Amino acid sequence: MKNKSFLWVGICALALSFSAAKIPACQIEETRVDRHLFQTQEVIPAKFGGWVFQVGSTPRLIWRDVDEVRRLGRDAAFDVRWFDSELNESPEPNAAGRWLASIQGFAPNGTPMRRAFTFFALPTKIDNNFVPDLTFEFTNFPGPNAPSSWKEFKPEFDRISRDILNRSLIDSEKGAILIAGIAESVPVGRPRIPIESTSVVNDDFHLALKLKLMKATVRTLQPHRLRESPATMLHDGAPADAGVPIDAKTKIDDFCRDWAKATNEPFVTLIARRGVIITHQAFGNDESDVPITQDYRCWVASITKTVTSIMFSQFVDQHLIELDSPISSVFSDYPLNDSHVPTFRQCLNHTSGLSGHSDFGGMKNPHLENVILNGIDVNEPGKAYAYSGMGFELVAKAMEIASGKSAARVFHEHLFQPLGFGDAALGNASSDGEFTAMELGILGQWVANEGSYGNKEFINPATFSELLPKPLEIPGATEEQGLGLHWVRHRKPGSAKDSMRPEDQLYGTHTVGHGSFSGCIFVVDLDQKLVIVQVRKKYSSKDDDWYYRFFQMVAEAIDSK
Repeated sequence: MKNKSFLWVGICALALSFSAAKIPACQIEETRVDRHLFQTQEVIPAKFGGWVFQVGSTPRLIWRDVDEVRRLGRDAAFDVRWFDSELNESPEPNAAGRWLASIQGFAPNGTPMRRAFTFFALPTKIDNNFVPDLTFEFTNFPGPNAPSSWKEFKPEFDRISRDILNRSLIDSEKGAILIAGIAESVPVGRPRIPIESTSVVNDDFHLALKLKLMKATVRTLQPHRLRESPATMLHDGAPADAGVPIDAKTKIDDFCRDWAKATNEPFVTLIARRGVIITHQAFGNDESDVPITQDYRCWVASITKTVTSIMFSQFVDQHLIELDSPISSVFSDYPLNDSHVPTFRQCLNHTSGLSGHSDFGGMKNPHLENVILNGIDVNEPGKAYAYSGMGFELVAKAMEIASGKSAARVFHEHLFQPLGFGDAALGNASSDGEFTAMELGILGQWVANEGSYGNKEFINPATFSELLPKPLEIPGATEEQGLGLHWVRHRKPGSAKDSMRPEDQLYGTHTVGHGSFSGCIFVVDLDQKLVIVQVRKKYSSKDDDWYYRFFQMVAEAIDSK
């Protein structure tokens, strides 16, 4: 089976197209639970320390819970193929360095089961002149308000933590990825930026191997186009240039200063209109009681979905991926013309039928789309709106196959770098981006410009319109949903709670944005070309009233009437 697994794809896909119809309605939910249980099953080395091993001691890979796999309808068998850092196949690891294990088998629903992992083979002779110092202590543990008994055990806690770290480095895939990346690297004379991390390099290796085994033909994602007349960029200017009163910045800053002081949570606010920055200011102190700066980088949580949709729109604009095509148009293992397979639009407007966010490792999983495939026969796209990040993670994997670049590199080379972002990091495609207020502000201006920034046109206005909220094609649905964007309604005091009347809105009726679990703000009024962003580390209930008053205050502060 090892050399024929890919020949079975068509047969399995054909079988899948008929399998769902054989599941009685009363058994769908039970089957859905079982499918999810299989998707969560882990493949691990049979012995401790198998991720980092000596040549000649090839790890034996097993299911962590083999009994559960058998209960779910599969035997424990799968094939393992080994590839070195040059992607040459070998019966087993025969030299020191990075090794990739490609796992192939079948899932309970008859689809191919594919997984891939990174290992590191130690050299036969290890240079003992350098041994990394792994001693450390948790300087803040157990905290100033901890019981005295906790403090008495601090030395033991530090010692146990050091032992756990040592064991984790050789008994986890993350440890193998880190060691492999360091072993292959050459000095660059500065701290590494996120795109240079061992994690991203590892993504590159796995994508290259996957494309090789798929014998895939990738296409080139073209860089942005140059505009004859530059679009608006964020810039300094006089209040009159922004069409706001001269005291607008003072009013906004005073409010934000009181907000940060009252809640003891620092943040950076940036507000711009017509590209003119009205205010870009940091407020409050960090945990060390040091004032934060404008470069304060924060986890923006679900605003990451907006970033992913913006990036994906370039593939749509260049006709590399069609929005209303099923994901099977990119993922060859998926059955064609099957009602259980969502379209890319459904993946991005929360009607894909999928659930979860960065489950199964998100876009960092080399074969995330295969994990989803292993439960696709009970999926029901287009039936209901269900907020989920899984569609965004699948879109990231599709961008990899279409471009031949790992997702992190796609974002970096085709969005972050052209826009002049610094160390923007993306841990997944749905909920793990880290940005500064200026970076979010630039993305906001990109939205206000309908896909352009400065002399760069990333997408044309027609493609941009596809990102905007539209009625969902779901029976009974009254809401509109965009691709990583939704309508933002802030109503004037005294207006009905759910009023949609234009005169009751604080901002234009074409105001879009996205919420964030961490409390970050991303709002763009397309009518006024107004960008409102804020980055912070966390949000709490004591911020509720401040958020409500913040949007009222901004609307009043910029009103020149």
